[in-house]
Amino acid sequence: MKKAAVLATAAISCFGMLLTGCQKKSNSTANNQDKITVVQNVPVDSLDPTIAYQVTSCLTVANTTEGLYTIDANEKPQLGLAEKVETSNNGLTKTFTIRKDAKWSNGDPVKANDFVFSWRRFASPKVGSPYNFEIIASGIKNASAVVAGKKPLSALGVKAKNDKTLVVELEHPVPFLSKLLSFSSFAPINQKYFDENGKKYAQDSDHLLATGPYKVTNWKLGDNTVQLVKNPKYWDAKNVKVKEVKIDVITDPEKAAIAFENGSADYVHLSGQLVSKYRKDKNFQEEVSNFIHYLMFNLKKPGFDNPDVRKAISYSIDRKEITTHILKDGSVPVHSMIMKGLAKDPATGKDFADESTTNFSQYSSSEAKKYWNKAKSKTKLRSFTLLYDDSDPVYSNLAAYIKAQVEKNLPGMKVNLQQVAKKTRLDKMAKSTFDVAITRWAPDYADPTAVLGMYTTGNASNYGKWSDPAFDKLVNQAGGMANQTKRFQTLLKANDLLIDSAACPPLYQSGAPVLKRADIKNMPMHIAGVPYFFKYVSIK
Repeated sequence: MKKAAVLATAAISCFGMLLTGCQKKSNSTANNQDKITVVQNVPVDSLDPTIAYQVTSCLTVANTTEGLYTIDANEKPQLGLAEKVETSNNGLTKTFTIRKDAKWSNGDPVKANDFVFSWRRFASPKVGSPYNFEIIASGIKNASAVVAGKKPLSALGVKAKNDKTLVVELEHPVPFLSKLLSFSSFAPINQKYFDENGKKYAQDSDHLLATGPYKVTNWKLGDNTVQLVKNPKYWDAKNVKVKEVKIDVITDPEKAAIAFENGSADYVHLSGQLVSKYRKDKNFQEEVSNFIHYLMFNLKKPGFDNPDVRKAISYSIDRKEITTHILKDGSVPVHSMIMKGLAKDPATGKDFADESTTNFSQYSSSEAKKYWNKAKSKTKLRSFTLLYDDSDPVYSNLAAYIKAQVEKNLPGMKVNLQQVAKKTRLDKMAKSTFDVAITRWAPDYADPTAVLGMYTTGNASNYGKWSDPAFDKLVNQAGGMANQTKRFQTLLKANDLLIDSAACPPLYQSGAPVLKRADIKNMPMHIAGVPYFFKYVSIK
């Protein structure tokens, strides 16, 4: 997720302490059949579905305000508030029937207009949703023009035929549409309730409604705990097994560690510093996460508009050294803009991430010097500031390593380091007041366009301001292609073109080592979109 947004938190295993009496404190099956506590390290920024940006926010919205679809524990889309969907012969019209028993938590029936109102807000240039590129990716008729302010909200291809019938018109078939519509930004909003509450809407649990398996209770914006309780008015409440889910925001890795030790947390992500120590713990699980970390250059800054400068810097960084000796958490070097596990070649079954043919993300001291020598005659740039945030303790070491590598391989180049709060980093990137930044991204839906689409000209998430008509053309062409093999190859060309530009060189895909209470079942981390749907979780 932009879904520049973070999943990783840190904790320490209770394994050793279990042997010496910690078992009485831990969350045991006997004491916690009905509730779980999940730790995140990013605070909630909003629970308004249109505005929610951070992963904790999107996670909460998706589990309390169900949309047309959810994603089950096997990564399969399942109908949510829609009981059925009909597709026209040409694939360009989707007709959704809203469940008769779908209700808001105040008892109001869920209506088709709840989606019309929400999606128009989602596309509104005045609202400026941070994920508005997704409604363009959905292929909904006129979405691009509406987001750009070239057409009115009423032109968006979504309408309520009646209270329970939602008609969605597409400009082209979208093979991943069901997964995309499960994302939090496509959740409905009760227009009457929204209008009645005005600025108070979504500021606390007293001004929120739910349509999903859970509802928020005892919460206000700024709290570091989000308490979810089972929603009795949810249409499928009988199949929701876990009655309470507490989401604790713990930004300090050591405090998160203590939470797992004393049994007040049941699911936490480990930082690299702790992985080697707890790798043999019975609660330890290791996966590759959905986040890729990148260097983003601000092409509006003199010097960085020169591709030779960017390529020299990219070639000077050894990705394997980063993952092996700095991170040590299962992270892997990457040479594609697209994360492993997101998409496969329909013709060969190979992972998209493994099919990139470009070399600009490889380490080569000689190539770095070659491009640097070419660049020095064309630009006066001899120093820059590397921006990074404090959301992960490893970033300080990562930034120091990049500084050392660049200064070693590019004689005469000086790198200054600037650490800021994550919010400050995002603000500086949005305002283009940075030189180079360490940033990251997780996909919001299972398709390469979830990443590539951000780099099209004028996209709100294109903080580096890179622009290439050939790239734009490839991404746009792929959007309307019915032939999936041809579409895959078109997106692969776009991916390689972007890497060859070195506008935002990929560094590594994060590891996802976790400590999870052994009796928690059906709670995998999804590679795209909302990381967890608690509806399918059970305790056994």
